[in-house]
Amino acid sequence: MALPESPLQNLSVLPLGGSMWNRSNTNSSCSESADFQYLLFPVVYSLVFVLGLAGNLSVLGYFLRTKSATAPANVFLVNLATIDLLFVLTLPFRISYHALHNDWIFGEALCKITGCLFFANLYGSSLFLACICLERYVAVVHPLRHLQFRQLRYRVGAALAVWMVLVAAILYLALRGPLTSTFPDGRTACLENFSSRSWKGRISSVSIFAAVIGFLLPLLLIGVCYPLIAWRLLASPGMQPSSRAIRRKALRTVLVVLGVFLVCFAPYHLVQLVHTLGRVGVLGGCPLIRATYVARRITMALTSLNACLDPLVYYFAAERFSWQPDWWKCACCRQCMESSQRPLRLRILATMKGSSSGESTLPGTEQ
Repeated sequence: MALPESPLQNLSVLPLGGSMWNRSNTNSSCSESADFQYLLFPVVYSLVFVLGLAGNLSVLGYFLRTKSATAPANVFLVNLATIDLLFVLTLPFRISYHALHNDWIFGEALCKITGCLFFANLYGSSLFLACICLERYVAVVHPLRHLQFRQLRYRVGAALAVWMVLVAAILYLALRGPLTSTFPDGRTACLENFSSRSWKGRISSVSIFAAVIGFLLPLLLIGVCYPLIAWRLLASPGMQPSSRAIRRKALRTVLVVLGVFLVCFAPYHLVQLVHTLGRVGVLGGCPLIRATYVARRITMALTSLNACLDPLVYYFAAERFSWQPDWWKCACCRQCMESSQRPLRLRILATMKGSSSGESTLPGTEQ
């Protein structure tokens, strides 16, 4: 591998974050550090692991329990919960990595698996959220056409298309070279510390492709669908109450999806795009590298929050979705029924006891 022409060009960090190192000169003025990441990532990832695991397991459990996982309206929701759950299960490895000050001890294979699942969750979530938004738009603005596209095969086909795009992108990222490298102090880097040549090759190409297909297009789609749904809702004041309730639910769903995009995805992709342009030489300078270095760690932590916020989408988008487990409702119903029947049983027992002793009145009545 040829040496870079300048120290600045050799500063290399993968889009997934980590420490920044200058391989040719670690004392370069452009070599920045962000020690807060060693606390930030373990804390945020631990929170996401607990909440995301509980939330997505509950959602998948509900769909399986009610046998509604294959219902046309829930296809995108099931795929979204699945990809979130896969990402959440990789977080203990990332927590350990950052707690050890960015030292990967799990080998190349697990580095590729966790990295690819992070990538798949980041852009798969965007695409599935866009599918949910598009489905709500068609249901409200084109209800007759929605009856046709409501068939299961169209939903499954769209979900498979999303997975095919994700698999193609992550295979290109993983099979073109190793994703681990060695820091100057001997620590093992995972998904960072890449050379200038790697940045100008697979890293920048995957980053730009993913930003366009996995973020900009879904955001544009949501930005168009939300005003159209709102306009259709406001333009039909005389509709039936049931139709208005359905459209309001669709409007809330798209609003929640838009909120997830703006909070979790937009900051990261804006910073990442500027950073990538700097890595390939379109933009340059140490001030840019320093600014994007710190910003990328904060925005990267925000992206993981989508695994916790997506259950809000399930609540608004799923048909007849309930957070109450069936066993809890059954137990509650049994308890209420037993409470209501207890006075009657006491009266019957008292009557039987009174009859055996020659009394014929119920307790509490005058003789």
